[in-house]
Order: sequence, then structure tokens, then C-alpha cells
Amino acid sequence: MASRDVRGVVVTAAGPTMRTVLRDLALPTFRRFADRWGYAVRAVDLEHDGREASDTAQQAKWTKLELLREALADYHIALWLDADVLVVRFDEDIADHLHPDHFQALALEQVPYEHRVNPNTGVWLLRSCTEGVDFLDAVEAAGQQPGPWADQGAVLAALGWRRGDDRYHWAGPGAGSPFVSRTSWLPPGWNQPYVEGRDPEGCYNSDPESYATRPTVPDPYVVHFMGMTVEARSAHMARCAAAVGV
Repeated sequence: MASRDVRGVVVTAAGPTMRTVLRDLALPTFRRFADRWGYAVRAVDLEHDGREASDTAQQAKWTKLELLREALADYHIALWLDADVLVVRFDEDIADHLHPDHFQALALEQVPYEHRVNPNTGVWLLRSCTEGVDFLDAVEAAGQQPGPWADQGAVLAALGWRRGDDRYHWAGPGAGSPFVSRTSWLPPGWNQPYVEGRDPEGCYNSDPESYATRPTVPDPYVVHFMGMTVEARSAHMARCAAAVGV
């Protein structure tokens, strides 16, 4: 039985494809953040995952919802971090950006090349409360969405976001749902896409050129190596970790 005496819990997971990346590169930075701000850490080994946007990879992403439910039963706050992110600054607690009356906090991903703005679930902060559970219910009710975003597409649906086309180009705020008014929006530095060194061989889902014009901030807290093959991701994450000394 976990304790509610700590600040919260950092939750992450990976299957065989991403397990080494998580354990060797991402997880040490998660533990450093957790130690600094009083979080527990749950790193779950998944039996299966997949490569890029395969069906098995999308199914592995869907387990995020179950793992968050379990964490919220034991802790006041659950912070999900994808296995392809690095925490690179430790001087601020992400929970400072969760409004006292809100149940979750997400960062917006802005992609001018694809004319889209959407919440990104690679960094997802949830409070243990009735509305947090209700939102997870709504996400599960929406079901896995077609295309490359299993859980993220369902989160957009639960928020009443406009999907855009089948690849989410032109996605943006839509009619909205009641959940939007109690969602906090994280500063972009808490989910900064990695934009350097992109090439066609190492990318999937989005054209490498789509990263060139994405907004960036100096000295982000989290760098997200989204949309990269495992090989490219591992190499770039290792270089980034070494450069910032984490």
C-alpha cells in the first residue's frame, strides 16, 4: 500500500522496445526530480509495446490510463512522464502550475507546419479527486482514436477539442467540454519538443521540417523526444543528458 504522506508519485512505463531508454536515460532524471520535490516513483515494466506508431505501440500507450487510475488511488497527485522525455531542470515543482481548483494540467503542443495546437499527454499531471476519475472515464469512453495518438487523441475527444484531419493537421480548440474550465495549462518549458538533428530516417508521424518552426523556450524543464525512432531517440537523449549533466 502506497503512502499519501508524500507530495505525489511520478508514473512511467515501457515495454521491451523502450525499456533500456527508460531505465538508462529517462528514469534517472525522473528520480532526481522526485527526490528533490518529495515524490515517489512508479516505473512499470510492460509485457508488450511496439515500434513507432504500430498497433502494439498504441495499445501500450493506452495502459497509461490504468496506471494513472492506480496511482490516484494511492497518492494526492500523479505525474505521468513518457519514457521518451528527460527532466533537465530541478529547481521548480511542476505541481506549482496546477490551480488549486483544477484537476489536471497539460502543456499545449503548437505545430505551425501542421496548423495545429493540441494538448500533449507526454507530461500529464492529475489530482486525486472525483473529477480526475471522471475525466479518465470520459477518455476511456472515447476509446482509442484512429491514427498515431491512442491516448492523446482520446484526451482531445474528452476535452471537446477539434481533431482536424486524420493526422490531426488543423487540430485546435473546439466546442469544448466541462473539463476544459478545470484544466491548467503548463508553461511550454514543461513539455519542450526536441527539435534538433531531425532527419527523415529518424522521424515518424510528422515531417522533420515540422519541428523547425515549433516554439521553443530557453532552459526548459522537460525535453520530449517525440516522434523519433527508438535508435534516433536513444542517441539524441544520450547526447542531451550528457550535455546538461543529468
